[in-house]
Amino acid sequence: MGRLILLVIIGLVAAMYFPDSRAVLLANGEPVLRPIFAWNAIREIGEITTGLQQMENVEHRLPERLEYVDWLEKHYTPDAARDAWGSLYGYELKPDSFAIVSNGPDRLFKTGDDIRDVRIRNWRAKGKGRP
Repeated sequence: MGRLILLVIIGLVAAMYFPDSRAVLLANGEPVLRPIFAWNAIREIGEITTGLQQMENVEHRLPERLEYVDWLEKHYTPDAARDAWGSLYGYELKPDSFAIVSNGPDRLFKTGDDIRDVRIRNWRAKGKGRP
């Protein structure tokens, strides 16, 4: 049984590698793969938010909204800058917090399937006291 599961996993990974088979697999297997895609998006969002927190701690700032895409492309591979559904990870910047967002399977902003990680800004890193 374990070998069969391993073969299925290897087959899925191989199919995802090739763009033509990836499209077919995604179209037919999306309901089954949705939890895997969500877990992957959660992991990638965590890496991006951690990277932004490190930037804030070192440079005492976060990228402005217009700088975010350049920052993302500079620090991550093109695949890592997009969620499993092909959308670029969104960025929300507020005086006291920031968020990285995946629009989820429907690819629409601010709907129920969005995946969001909100972090409190480091007011000490900004050097201005509390926001």
